[in-house]
Amino acid sequence: MMPKAESLHTEFKTSFSDEVIISLVAFCNAGGGAVYLGVEDNGNIKGIVLGKESIAEWLNEIKSKTTPAIIPNVDIQPHNDKTIVVFSVAEYPVKPVAMKGRYFQRRANANHQLSAIEIADLSIKSRLLSWDSYPYTGASFDDLNIEKINSFIRKVNDVGRFTLPTEARPALEKLAMLHKELPTNAAMILFSKNDLRYNVHIGRFKTPSLIIADKMISGNLFDVLEEAMQTIIGHLKFAFEITGKSTERLEIPEYPLDAIRELFTPLDIVDMYYVYILRSEVDSNFYVGYTSDLDNRLLQHEKGLVSSTKNRRPLILVYYETCLNQKDATHREKYLKTSWGKRYIKTRLKNYLTESPLQII
Repeated sequence: MMPKAESLHTEFKTSFSDEVIISLVAFCNAGGGAVYLGVEDNGNIKGIVLGKESIAEWLNEIKSKTTPAIIPNVDIQPHNDKTIVVFSVAEYPVKPVAMKGRYFQRRANANHQLSAIEIADLSIKSRLLSWDSYPYTGASFDDLNIEKINSFIRKVNDVGRFTLPTEARPALEKLAMLHKELPTNAAMILFSKNDLRYNVHIGRFKTPSLIIADKMISGNLFDVLEEAMQTIIGHLKFAFEITGKSTERLEIPEYPLDAIRELFTPLDIVDMYYVYILRSEVDSNFYVGYTSDLDNRLLQHEKGLVSSTKNRRPLILVYYETCLNQKDATHREKYLKTSWGKRYIKTRLKNYLTESPLQII
């Protein structure tokens, strides 16, 4: 069913031109959308005449004029005695997308040409995202196993490296595992109620070319990790030591179990590093820092244990970002202290900032 009016995700065009490509680029740099070819601005269907090679030629032109190259979905729709063509694109994972060196982004029902600062901002935010940060297609919060989320929260808080809210939704929001109320790929892989068919295949080599006792394990990440560990333990040899201090035997595996668990580090819970920005209520200026434990670091600032800010209290946390790699976090901290980083902060926090002068220290 064709939309009645142009919107954040809909554009009408009467014929194919560079303006169609600009709209597709703008959609790629925002939340995706569709261009309806053969429709006037007011929604009146004018129709379009298609030649034998029209679609192929238009697709080639779109591909050749965009960087990275866009290949949109195409849908030819009959409406009474007229024909319209719909080009649709999803949000592009690597931004920004350009049309002949110009960058656009969809805002409301119009295409906005990006400034140099906006291009840099979009590029930075794009690099900070990965596949697991995007919404899982067709999923909702109800598809998550709340019991497993609560178990995860308890384990994280018991370790004490950082603190999560005790309720599932706020905890996932803090971990950036909810995108506009919808679970991300990471959230679904970790906490899905249903088997998503992501598998781990485990086997034992009898010879360099012969695998025996192989097993395919599927489920959410925590279930897979636990079952994989138990499967490997089941193939280990154990020695037994009687210490004489009790009647129980001490079991000693041929390989340390902690070392085996390290094999699953890519599957297990990883450390997170935070780049944060504080604002002083004394001088209204900012402080940029980095930490692996945001809650504890904020407490140190609050108690005056950080020399750079102890005379500038009270302080307000106004912004933070999360990285999975320590070097990424330290590089990000250094960047935010540069002139380009200061511009980024001003743009990123433009709805928060007052007119008071800023100084990043």
